[in-house]
Amino acid sequence: MLYEIDFLPVGEGEQSGDAICLRYSLDQGTNWSVGVIDGGAQESGESLCKHIDKYYNTKIIDFLVCTHPDQDHASGLSCVLENLTVKKVLMHCPWDYVDSICDYVSDGRVTKESLKNRLIEGHPYAYKVYELANEKNVPIFHAFSDSQDHNIPCLLIAGPSSTFYLQQLINFKSITDVTEDIDKGYGLLKGAMEAVKKAVNWIAETWDDEKLVDPEDDATSSENNSGIILQFDFDGKKILLTGDCGVPALAQSADYIVSQGIELQQFSFIQVPHHGSKRNIGPTILNRLLSPPIAQEVEPNFTAFISATKMENPKHPNKRVVNAFIRRGGKVIATQGSTKCHHSNGTPDRGWSKAEPLPFYSEVEEDNND
Repeated sequence: MLYEIDFLPVGEGEQSGDAICLRYSLDQGTNWSVGVIDGGAQESGESLCKHIDKYYNTKIIDFLVCTHPDQDHASGLSCVLENLTVKKVLMHCPWDYVDSICDYVSDGRVTKESLKNRLIEGHPYAYKVYELANEKNVPIFHAFSDSQDHNIPCLLIAGPSSTFYLQQLINFKSITDVTEDIDKGYGLLKGAMEAVKKAVNWIAETWDDEKLVDPEDDATSSENNSGIILQFDFDGKKILLTGDCGVPALAQSADYIVSQGIELQQFSFIQVPHHGSKRNIGPTILNRLLSPPIAQEVEPNFTAFISATKMENPKHPNKRVVNAFIRRGGKVIATQGSTKCHHSNGTPDRGWSKAEPLPFYSEVEEDNND
């Protein structure tokens, strides 16, 4: 079976994002299924359109996925909807679930209408995707593991379940922080982060001395944990795309995958969650999803991609995380300013050079650095 998965570079400075497209063929290249999974910022959406036109030779997208409503994932998808022909959209529409969560919002001043408006105003980029899909009569599928009605070949929605999603939704900032001004709040937060930033201190790490630890249960935001986790099965080659999900979401998805009679630790390709942040991954879930650490001399047996910006000494990916994936048999590739492609044998030659994997680092960031 033929397949290609492309991670386009997103972001400047320390702000990373995801812009992914893929295509796969069940008949050795006669027909292709084409998908877009997150669109990064607006300029990333433009790059996706050009990339798909140039390398996939099409303007038709069989499915578009908005994993979660953050700007660095949802914004560029509007450009894709405006410039290409999209057949279906998979996303969550938090403003549609007000009836399910209204009783859990403790603020007595909140009406269903005001709650709906908060969810719309708090997630303008995802709502724009929703509006465009409706304007163009593109069907929207609410992507939950307990509702596999999308009819996309080779695709399993591994998470979240509808119940897990609603548990995350009631803790979205647009609900819990009544007075937050989204743009102003982000600017203040960014300024505060810059003010407290400290020089990175380094400590030694060896193959047998793992410094990565399991993060706290609340280390990942509810918005990120609500994200769609996708598993593709390309004729036995299993692909796991994790977005910005954290350990609780990954564990819930692992439970679901096993419940479907699918073995874990069999992935050929995995997306490293949230650009390689140590707040989203830990040894316990890695041991379950991938394997416990292997011997250092053993050849890599899967590929891991990280969406990360190009800059000197970047915040992401965290070197503890890179080492953890390598230690479990991964060949780890980061975008860092250029498009990276993972593909099967037999796909068209683009004339690209082979991507250089990240090394195993003998020094990693101290625990108080992300």
